[in-house]
Amino acid sequence: MTGVEDFSGFEVIRAAMEIEKQGHLFYATVAEKAKGELAKEVFSWLAQDEVKHLETLEKLIPHYEDGAFWDNEEYFLPYLRRFADERVFPSPETIEAVLECEGGDLKALDLAIEAEEKFADYFGHAATRARTDEGKQAFSWLAKEEIGHAKVLKKRRDQLSSQGAKG
Repeated sequence: MTGVEDFSGFEVIRAAMEIEKQGHLFYATVAEKAKGELAKEVFSWLAQDEVKHLETLEKLIPHYEDGAFWDNEEYFLPYLRRFADERVFPSPETIEAVLECEGGDLKALDLAIEAEEKFADYFGHAATRARTDEGKQAFSWLAKEEIGHAKVLKKRRDQLSSQGAKG
């Protein structure tokens, strides 16, 4: 987390926007390729929710952008690029391979839960290290959003498991 404590609220919001874009791509791809109707429904909802989060983040920009444009670019730009990396959200090829396996819909939910929990932990840790109140608030809000997604995903996973989902 090199340099994360120096990120302004604006930079946090911009990074979160990248996460939401990648999350939307991930969830939309899984929704399209999932086998079961419940899985398709869950992933479609998540894809739409990522768009809503992106819209919310766009509305927050004016509250954070004053005097906060990329003061620490050498740390922040690699951080932003990280969110396009397959290590955070699986590639479409990986998603397709997972969905072709026995229990693929459940495995895709597991991937989504892992990603949401990873971001919740990251943003929660970042909130404790941020030096500015705006950075702490932005990171805390993001952590809560990701925790909420993980909880929904776990409930849906349990629901799919109890229905004996094989797709």
